[in-house]
Amino acid sequence: MTNGKTSIFSATVAAFIIEFYKKLSPDSGDQTVDLLCQISQQLPNFTEGICSSSRTGQSSSPGALIVSVIAMWMMSLLLSLTSALFAMMIRQWARTYVQMPQIPRDPKQRARIRSALVIGIQNSGVLAIVKTAPALLHISVFLFFAGLVILFYTINVKVAIIVSISIGIFVVTYVTLTILPYFRHNCPYPTPMSKIWWYISHVSLLSLSFSSHRLLRRLHVWLVPPNLGAIPSNIHHILVSGLVVFERTFQKHGMRLKDGFSNTVMRGVLQASGSFEVEALTWWLQLPSMDEESIAQEVLTCIPRATVVQLMRHSNGRRVFLEHLLTLLQSCGPGSLSAGLDEDERNTRLFVCLHTIHRITQDCIHRITNNDVNQNVDVDVENAIINVDHANTDVDFVRSNFANVGLMQEMWDDSDTGIRVTSRSICALLTRCLLLRRFPGASELGWLHGVIGESTNAIFNSDHAMRNRMNLKAFVYGILANQGDDLRAEHATSFTETLAILLNAGTQSPFDRIEFQEQLSDFIQEIEKDATAGSTGVVEKLRRMFMFEGSDG
Repeated sequence: MTNGKTSIFSATVAAFIIEFYKKLSPDSGDQTVDLLCQISQQLPNFTEGICSSSRTGQSSSPGALIVSVIAMWMMSLLLSLTSALFAMMIRQWARTYVQMPQIPRDPKQRARIRSALVIGIQNSGVLAIVKTAPALLHISVFLFFAGLVILFYTINVKVAIIVSISIGIFVVTYVTLTILPYFRHNCPYPTPMSKIWWYISHVSLLSLSFSSHRLLRRLHVWLVPPNLGAIPSNIHHILVSGLVVFERTFQKHGMRLKDGFSNTVMRGVLQASGSFEVEALTWWLQLPSMDEESIAQEVLTCIPRATVVQLMRHSNGRRVFLEHLLTLLQSCGPGSLSAGLDEDERNTRLFVCLHTIHRITQDCIHRITNNDVNQNVDVDVENAIINVDHANTDVDFVRSNFANVGLMQEMWDDSDTGIRVTSRSICALLTRCLLLRRFPGASELGWLHGVIGESTNAIFNSDHAMRNRMNLKAFVYGILANQGDDLRAEHATSFTETLAILLNAGTQSPFDRIEFQEQLSDFIQEIEKDATAGSTGVVEKLRRMFMFEGSDG
């Protein structure tokens, strides 16, 4: 609260004090009436009227409630003025902190002065004083409210009840906002009293857990003799369980007191589930500024792989994310060069889209493979079926919207190696997912024919192992047959990860290197027997790429 608002509040409290402080001293009019009553009682033929015995001495001293009200308001006024004084001092300190390093002309001297001021602020507890100023003002407000309620109960009960209800609602709201950061670390509504309450609560819980732990240890000594067989074992079990609980509670609250309020809040946010990131990204992607394709490209570039997977499993986040991805891919697809993108911008944007789609397809095949109820009898059948169905739905969506055969075939012939490798990897992984289905549909067979190059009858009538071999050969030949030089490191990594999946060596990195070496060796021997044109060059490139892995084996 600014100094101006603090001054207004102080003036309000002072007005109430001026109006009611007179109650602390006897009223002169009441004193006159009391004296006249005393004189009248001494006259003959006196009859009691207004001068009753209860009236006499009534105003000799102020009531206890009035004294408490005036005391609360005086404390409120003092605290509000102290808060205003602290605020003025803080502004002066901040002005000094900014202006003093600007006096010397030498940059080294400026840096030295600023460093000395920073260390001085940290060692002098200035931040604590900064947080104390609003806390004092909040306390003064509560003191004023408390005095106001007490005052109205001495004047009019009905008005006092209305005032009490209004202030009670405010107090409940304030207390809720004060303790909410304790339960929700990302709560944006802390009050100046939150930190004070946080320390009080943790100190109390720390003391309670320590006392309870000591008590249980004494009970254990009294109730559990050295020979455990002489008593029922459940007593020992209950006491030991309680000791473990209270010891962990003591350690937890001790660690939080050691870290402090701010560090504990940050630790809680960092250790929380990744849903925070997904919800934040979903909100971010829905902003109007995200309609600009260059901004959407920058955001997609920064999203980690794990977060992309979580977005795909989030109902609202999945829809918004895929809409932006599809729009971005369409902006750099065929014919996009005439839309104002030069070749470098187009390649960069296209590679960002393909890289994101590649991560989605890797997650799909991981879910399908690891939750296949036909392959693993130990999995939860119901959850496995649900996961596989969701993954198959994602596969169909990606294939229909992002992996159009005509679009992908153009990317396979692109001049950029990264686009060629990534687009081929996407199609190979999607093919792997489709081939796990026993009876592919007509549209799926048509898409498989465009990717693998074999006839739809040959694909449909082949067994599972033969289909996977077709896909593997199409992927390896498609990348290496027309590749003049060796793949660069980042492209070779993407190629290797996809190759490991197609060789059944693992669906996630790091994969099984021994299994990969064995399967790759069998595949190379199979290619050597193949009389297809270019097979010799493919074998040489595979041996050069994985020579280091052969030596490790």
